[in-house]
Amino acid sequence: MNTLNKEKSVVVKSIFTIIFGIGGLLCVFPFIWMLSTSFKGVEDVFTFPIEWIPSNPTLAAYERVFSGDFPFLLFLRNSVFVTTMAMIGTFFSCTLAGYAFSKIKFFGRNKLFLLMLSSAMIPGIVTMLPTFMIYRQLGLVGTLVPLWLPFFLGGTFGVMIMRQNMVSIPEELIESARIDGANHPQIYWHIALPSVKPAIATLLFMYFLWSWNDYERPLLYLQGNRQLFTLPFAVQNFANENLQNIPAIMASNVVSITIVIIMFIFCQKYFVQSVMSSGIKG
Repeated sequence: MNTLNKEKSVVVKSIFTIIFGIGGLLCVFPFIWMLSTSFKGVEDVFTFPIEWIPSNPTLAAYERVFSGDFPFLLFLRNSVFVTTMAMIGTFFSCTLAGYAFSKIKFFGRNKLFLLMLSSAMIPGIVTMLPTFMIYRQLGLVGTLVPLWLPFFLGGTFGVMIMRQNMVSIPEELIESARIDGANHPQIYWHIALPSVKPAIATLLFMYFLWSWNDYERPLLYLQGNRQLFTLPFAVQNFANENLQNIPAIMASNVVSITIVIIMFIFCQKYFVQSVMSSGIKG
């Protein structure tokens, strides 16, 4: 009987492995096509059947991106600057707020946290116009500041993640540090942050993606100032201006997604630790 159950288990696992493998391949195909197309000439893009490995590979698309009229490096620099500032703001605002909500006892702490969580139910489209009017009154429209400043104010989702992870830090550890004379900034920096490194890596990567791929806010705040375009917005503009040069569009997308992949590789081990620790806590 046990042998029969084991055989059924192996069959079920094999079926699910095949299903998930096929699903994974289907998800990868668009990226393979993008990479392949970036090495093709304009006239080779629509050949059928699809040449997954170009018969006449060329770097013309990458040359067009980096040395043409399209100031790709300027847009890349803008994106790197905005995303770096966004990650710095996310790190300090979310971890500080998470520490305060989890380890500092003050009047109305839980009610204030619930109030903050309730703000997540407000659609972004509702606050878009008031936020734009505030930035315009401050004279920040037409600059890069509105793209990274909100990250210094603490995102609801990020604060919730850090609060939930810091709650699991043993109170005995905090009390021991207080007995040794440590204050809250010291406890935050030397005890709380090292204890939640996987959660911080996950937090930063998620907000990195949101900032790096942001298209809506550059469209709203940059006011067509080409010198301030970030990469997603610039690529879309590039696509509109050079609709027929699909290899160049794919080449710019390859560069953009390569940076995301590199960021993921550096954070991958922390993702695994975060999932494992979440399972243990559960």
